[in-house]
Formats: sequence, structure tokens, C-alpha cells
Amino acid sequence: MLRTRLFGGVVAGTILSVVFAALFTMVWGYELFGRRAPRFGESVAFTLRVPYSPQFVHTIDDISRARFDYRRVIVPRGTVLRDDVEAHRIAVSYEASRGTVTPLRLTGIALLYFTLSTLLVTYTRRFGPSMAKLLRAQIGIFVLMLGIMVSAKALLLFTALPEYWVPLSTVPLWACLYLDRRTAFIMNVVLGFFAASLLRFDILLLIVLLVRGMASSLAFRDRKHPRTMLLAGFLAGLAGALLWSATTLAFDGALDLVGDLRKGADSSLVACIGGGTLAGTIAVFLREPAERLLGAVGRDRLLDLTDLEQPLLQKMAREAPGSWEHCRAMANLAEAAASAIGADALLTRCGAYYHDLGKTIQPKYFVENLAPGERSPHEDLEPDVSADAIMAHVVQGTKILRDGGVPEPVVEFAYTHHGTQVVEYFWHKCQEQGNPKDLTEDHFRYPGMKPRTRETAILMLVDSIEAASRTIDPPERKKFEEMIQRVIFTKLKSGQLDECGLEAPHLRQLVVRMADTLVNMYHSRIKYPWQKEAEAKGNVVRLPSRPEK
Repeated sequence: MLRTRLFGGVVAGTILSVVFAALFTMVWGYELFGRRAPRFGESVAFTLRVPYSPQFVHTIDDISRARFDYRRVIVPRGTVLRDDVEAHRIAVSYEASRGTVTPLRLTGIALLYFTLSTLLVTYTRRFGPSMAKLLRAQIGIFVLMLGIMVSAKALLLFTALPEYWVPLSTVPLWACLYLDRRTAFIMNVVLGFFAASLLRFDILLLIVLLVRGMASSLAFRDRKHPRTMLLAGFLAGLAGALLWSATTLAFDGALDLVGDLRKGADSSLVACIGGGTLAGTIAVFLREPAERLLGAVGRDRLLDLTDLEQPLLQKMAREAPGSWEHCRAMANLAEAAASAIGADALLTRCGAYYHDLGKTIQPKYFVENLAPGERSPHEDLEPDVSADAIMAHVVQGTKILRDGGVPEPVVEFAYTHHGTQVVEYFWHKCQEQGNPKDLTEDHFRYPGMKPRTRETAILMLVDSIEAASRTIDPPERKKFEEMIQRVIFTKLKSGQLDECGLEAPHLRQLVVRMADTLVNMYHSRIKYPWQKEAEAKGNVVRLPSRPEK
């Protein structure tokens, strides 16, 4: 069996949740470990922040004016605390209530992070896209979340800027680009609670972070142009500013927008918009490191791999020209099919180009590379030897691609396009000969793995459909649909599509789109006069059909 990418399971997910819950807890309590509560007359080592909450305000000379008032207090680091400043008194009282780190408090925070992490990793494992189920992608998700948590903590401790500057929606934007929108929503909710926990679950901060993350995920629509994440971040900032204004009005009953805007970078309204825009900017300029962490392949890299001047593609066109033409035909059909169900069409095209590269090792063992009238080497081989020669292209192609530095998501097409199917032709030939070596089906089974993504499953289907389409005569839509349905049913019956995520609506759309594509590929044309003359004389030139391999 070939070495394949690792998928996260229950045990791996639990270990991930424990490890990162511990790391998140360390970030949460960074300034509390071994600290001494701030005192009047001393400068503060870190910025003191009191969450947006009701504060008891009164005057000594007129107790009737006592009231609860919503307010936020920020005392910049380096400030000397004075007992005659109300904000300083509130900050000192709040810090005293926080106390020091105790085992019980750490346990509670760790359990909080562990629970949220477990929910996230369980979702990605059971309901996320195929890529999110990979162990590497799950680790990458947590590393990105940890990076945002560290940056949020640094902003809270070392600056006096409003906490709304935290660029939290950066991670959901990356999730939209490399995973899917639903996973981005879930990550945004979990990460919003993580970030809000740094400020005792400040309700206004939580609202702004959740709204900005959701809005950025909805606003980012064009995955082909990642720079549109800038616009998505800005629009998310506007949504966050609107919700901040509405919530402030609901809590306070008043809103001084002009006074707030006069504060410049310290303005909460500016911070709401700026935090969203900052998130979009970071998402654009750091998308390549994020791509590597998640194990994804960017469009730029895929476009480069589909360039026909690529050395590996040139090698295939030179050494196995028949297989290369088969791959090119497959690429058109597979790309259209992937686009029909919302899968990654460019990745599918790229995988179609490279999946049969192993055939360059012994090209003559494959019928499409034989010249007209050329004798097949299989006529002189025993069935099991022939099957080994055919199946070897899966292993050899995978090795060539990995040695050539091709990204693993593209390599995966090489070892999944036949799944774990049996080379039926030679297995039947072995049985017809009486099976003298007492072999079993497993001796004729491909050494790959079943498709685990929609894209690789589409290529498996197209590999058989493209070959079989050449035998359809006349090329009518009804016959194409029957052939496609038969191929799909065969794959379903053998269990090859059990793990790929394709559902019944997807299969129906695939039948329609592939039938349309094949009808257009084999459409009839008006005959030239010389062709009519040749037919009248009985000299009809017919193109040979290539049987399914």
C-alpha cells in the first residue's frame, strides 16, 4: 500500500485539543504568572484594561446621584497610578479582583479551551471539507488560531489601542480561501470566544469579532482573486462598526460619534473598521505561509503546473504520447464536471494532467501508446505479470511526482484514480486459463487508495468515462448518459466512492454535465465534398476506437 496523507481521527483530535488548549491557556495567563497586583504610585508593566461593563459611579457629596454606568477603562503601560484618578481606581480594583493564577482558575480556563477545540476538530473531522479532515490541515488551523491569539494578547498588553483592532477575521478569510465557508463560520465562532476570553468575555468585543468574521466570510466571493479579501475585510469592518454603534445605543442610550471619531486611532468606531481592514490586509500578504501551514496549493502554483512547458508534462508528451492525449481529454471533461458541483476545477484539471505520469516508465504496456498494428507485449505475458505491469504505473507515477516536488494534493490523484479496484481483464483471463497459480483477486488489485476528496473521485469516474466514450457509436446523448450512469453505478457498487464526499445530487449533476460535454466533444460536422465522393466510391476512412483500459 502506498504512503498517503494522514487523516485526523478521534485520538489525534483529542491530542490536538489538549496540546493547544494548554498553549491557549498560557497565552491567556501570560501577564498573571508570578505577577504582583498594581499599586498606586507605581508604573504599570502592562496596559490595564477593564472590560465594557456597568460601573458603580457616585459622588461623595450627593449620594442621590449614584448610578450604574457602562464604561470601558484603559490605562496605558508605563502610566504611574494615582488614587485621585477615577479610571486608575477602577483599574486597580479590577486587577485586584483578578488575583493571581490558581490551579482551579487554570483548570477552568483550560477546560474552556479544550471544549471549544474539541468541538472544532470534531466538526472538521465529521462535516468539514476533505482537506479539513487531514491531520496537517487541522494542525495548521490551530497554529493559525494560536498566532492570532498571541497577536491579540500583545495588542491588549503592550498598546493602548481599542481591542477592536484585533484582526481576528484573518483566519476565517483563509478558511474561505483554502477550505470552505461553513468551516470558516465555525472557526470564527470558536476563535471569537477565544479572543473575548482574554478580556473576561467582553460582550461588545465578542459581538464585533463575531459579526466581522461572519461578514468577511460572506463578503469574500472570488477565490480566484485573493486580493479581494481586502475589500471583504473593509466591508466586515463596516458591519462591525454598525453593530458596535447599535449595541452601544442599546446599552448606553446615547452615542457620541463625533466625540469618538476625534480620538483618531483610539476611536472605537475607527478600530471596528480598521480591525476588519487590517485582517483583510494580513490575509492577503500572509496567505502563502497560511497556505503552507494548511497543506493547500494556491492558484498561482496550480496554474504554473498546468503550463504545458512543464518538464514532467513534456516528458509524458514525448515518452507516452497516447496517454498524454488521454490525460488532456480527461482534463477538459473533469474540469467541467468539477465546476458543475462547486469542487476545485483547477486542481482537478491539474490532477488530470499528471495522474498517469507513471505510464512513461513502460508506455508500450498501455494500448493507447501502441502504433497502429503494433503487437501488444501482454500477448506474451502471463495474466498476473501483465496486471503487475499495469498496476505499477500508480506507484511509479506517485514516486516521480514526489521526487519532482509536485504538491501532495496533486500527487494524490496518481494513487487514487484507480482506487482499490481489480484489473478485471487480466483477472478474468487468469480464470479462463484455469488459474494455475491459485491466485486471488487481491493479486490483481491496484495498490492505491479510495478517493478521499470530490476532486479525486471525479477523476476516477472521468478516467473510465473518457475511455468508454470512444466506443459510443453513434455519439448520442442518451447513450452517453447510459454509459456514464453505468460507470458511476459500478464504482458505487465496488465501494470506491464511499469516502469522497460525493452525494446523490452531485452524481446527478455530474451525469448531466459530462453528458453535455461529451455530446459537444463528439458533435457531427458537415462533410466536405471529397468525403462525400469517397463514400460514394466506398472508400470510407474510419478512425479506430480505443477500448476502455
